[in-house]
Amino acid sequence: MSEKVQRVGIVTRPGIDERYLERLTAALEKAGVEIEPAVEAPNGDEAGRTVDLVFVLGGDGTMLLASRLYPGCVMLGVNLGTVGFMSGMLPDEIEAGVESVLDGGLHVQEYRMLEVRVSGEEEVHLALNDVVLLKPTPHQITSVGVSVGGEDLVTVQCDGFIAATPLGSTAYALSAGGPIVSGDTECYVLVSIAPHSLVSRPMVLGEKQVTRLELIERSALLSIDGMEPREIPAGGHIRLGLSRESVRIGRTEEWSWWRAVRRTFL
Repeated sequence: MSEKVQRVGIVTRPGIDERYLERLTAALEKAGVEIEPAVEAPNGDEAGRTVDLVFVLGGDGTMLLASRLYPGCVMLGVNLGTVGFMSGMLPDEIEAGVESVLDGGLHVQEYRMLEVRVSGEEEVHLALNDVVLLKPTPHQITSVGVSVGGEDLVTVQCDGFIAATPLGSTAYALSAGGPIVSGDTECYVLVSIAPHSLVSRPMVLGEKQVTRLELIERSALLSIDGMEPREIPAGGHIRLGLSRESVRIGRTEEWSWWRAVRRTFL
């Protein structure tokens, strides 16, 4: 990261040990870095333009929140969560990490997002990790018609579907049997959840491929990046594909995708 860090935002997970925030604040103030007051809710692109960097104290869920609060801004996560795949700094490295950032030692990667359109709506939703369609009741299955590139492909009886970015391929999609996709790959994955089939397989789709998921028989719940789900009625559909929008994640050490996979999962 070449530009100088002069003003930062801080996003914290509720309930964290306040000593981490105190250490981070003290290190930043000692270096003369201005700290922006906390942002409570997403308020558009302007938030990301007022800061040079956002420190995120928490896990991957807090990183997802920060991406909505500060769209377009570089995020640097201090891993206080369980998995911390997106994090770029360990809790015991806060002071050294701040020093490294201010000395130009921040490495930034960009990750493409998914865009989602719901039938009957004009708004375009963005997902950093994944988009999930899930059956609303435990004892029933749902029927999902899958079309890719305008061609009807298959109808699957299942518990739901996950569409995930490469970054999100290491999250829910992985636990549902999907592949781990390198973060620099321009694609997204589509994974059925508990399919009632012997031949259903995950799919990897290119950046120009648009997928349509239609609910044939029953309604389903739609959740984007783990946010509060909403109901999509039977007969409704969502269209999704790789967005031109991206998120920027920083780390304080030379980093590779597969090093993070090894550190997190192996």
